[in-house]
Amino acid sequence: MSAIRRMNRLFSGDQLHLIDHIALLAGRKLDLVYASLVHQLRLSPGFFRQGWGDLGVVNFEEDAKLFQIWPPAHFDQQLNWTKIDESKLWGVECEKYQVSFRTPCHGRVYDALPRESRVAHAQLLQPKDPKQRKACVLHLAGTGDHTWNRRMNLGGPLVQKGIATMVLESPFYGSRKPHYQFASQLLKVSDLLTLGRATVEESLCLLDWAGRHAFASLGMCGFSMGGVHASMVASLYPGNVACTPLLAPRSASGAFCHGALRSATSWAPLAADVDEKQKEIETTLMQSARSTKGLIEAARILSTLKKANSQSHSSSGHASNAAFVQGIAQDAKQRVQETSDRHQADSDMHIDAANHRQKAGIDAAEELWRLRQGLAQDQACLRLHQVLETYTDVTRFRPPRCTRAAVLVGATEDAYVSVQSVKELAAHWPDSEVRWVKGGHVSAFLLQQPAFRQAITDSVDRLDECKSSE
Repeated sequence: MSAIRRMNRLFSGDQLHLIDHIALLAGRKLDLVYASLVHQLRLSPGFFRQGWGDLGVVNFEEDAKLFQIWPPAHFDQQLNWTKIDESKLWGVECEKYQVSFRTPCHGRVYDALPRESRVAHAQLLQPKDPKQRKACVLHLAGTGDHTWNRRMNLGGPLVQKGIATMVLESPFYGSRKPHYQFASQLLKVSDLLTLGRATVEESLCLLDWAGRHAFASLGMCGFSMGGVHASMVASLYPGNVACTPLLAPRSASGAFCHGALRSATSWAPLAADVDEKQKEIETTLMQSARSTKGLIEAARILSTLKKANSQSHSSSGHASNAAFVQGIAQDAKQRVQETSDRHQADSDMHIDAANHRQKAGIDAAEELWRLRQGLAQDQACLRLHQVLETYTDVTRFRPPRCTRAAVLVGATEDAYVSVQSVKELAAHWPDSEVRWVKGGHVSAFLLQQPAFRQAITDSVDRLDECKSSE
C-alpha cells in the first residue's frame, strides 16, 4: 500500500481538518522550496534547452475540424485490451487491463513525435462485475508523472462507487520518453505543444472506445498539466462528459512564465532566437555603451514593444495576461533604470567611471552585457507567454457540452497555478463549480486526495442532471 493511501486511511472525519492545517502551513513555501532545490540549483537540466523548435507543428483550431464528424474516420482501429491482473481491491473484485495502440495522430504531428512516442499505452481498472460499472474516468498525467501509480492511487478507490479508472501514458513520458530526453525536461517548446496535441487526440480515441463498451457515463480528470489537457478533451468531445481539472491553470503560460516552473526554464536558448524588435534593443544598447541616454532609450523601446505585444496578443482580455505583461515591462524598466542610476551617480560624484568600476571589481562592459542578457530574457519570457497563450489556453475552446458536470479544484497557496487562472477557466464554463483546498501544488497533491476523489464523484453524478434536461 502506498504512503498516500496509508495517510488517507489514517485521517478521516474531523481529523481531515488537521490535514488542511498541515497543507496550509506547507503550502506555497513547500512549492518554492521544491522548485528551488530541483530547478534553481540545477539538479536537473532546464526545459527547452534546444529553443523553440517548429511551432507550426500544431494548429488546434485547424485540427479541431478533424473532430466535427463523430467518430472521426481515423478512429477505426480496434483496441485489443489484455487482462494483466484480477484481484480484490478496496473491497471490490477488480480486473486490470492494458492496451497498446498506434497513436491516431498523423501528418505533421505524427512526424514530430519521437519514435518512442508513436505507440500509446493505457491501463484500465474496473469492477469485475459489469453491473457495478457506473462510469469510466480517464486520468491524464501532470508534469513529471511517468508512471501509472499516482493516478491509479487517486482513482482506484472509486471502484467502490462503480467508477472505473483509465490511465493514459503521455507522449515523451514513461516508456514513451525519447532516449535523448532527461526525465521530464522537454528539449523544445514545440515538444510541449506536440505532447498536448497527441494526448488530446489519444484521449478522444479512448473515450470513443469507452463510450461504445458498457460505460454509460464518461469523465475526464487531470492534475496540473493533465488538467489542461483533460479540459481540452472535454471541450472537443461531442457528448456529455464529466470533467475534474485538479490544480490546473487556464493555460500553461502561468506555470512556465510566472509560476514556480519559471526557474526550470532554459531562457538563454529561447532568448538567443530574437526577432527584429529584440535586435533593435540590443543594437541600441551596443551603440549607447556607457551612455545613460542610451540606456533610457533602450527602456523606451522595450516599453513600446511590451505595449504593442499586449495589444496584439492579449485579445482574450484575461486579467492574468494584463498583469503578466505589465509585470514584465516593469521588471525590464527597473533593470535598465538601476544601471542608469549607477552611471548617473558616478557622474554626479565626479568620479571617473572606468577607474571606479575597476577598483570595485566591476567591469562596465560586463555590466552592460548582463543588462542586455536580462532584457533578452524578458523578451523571451514574453514571447513564450504569447506562444503558450495561443496553443494551450483552454478558453480558446468552446465549453464542454455539460458544464454542470465540471468541478474544478484549486489550491489556495499554489505557487505553480494562480488562483486567478483557475477562476478564469471557471468563468469560461458557466454552471461549473470551483472548490478550494488548503495548501500548495505539492502539499495539496499529497494531502488532499480525498477531496479530489469527492470532486470526481460529484462531477460524474451531475451527468444525470444533464441527461435529464435533454
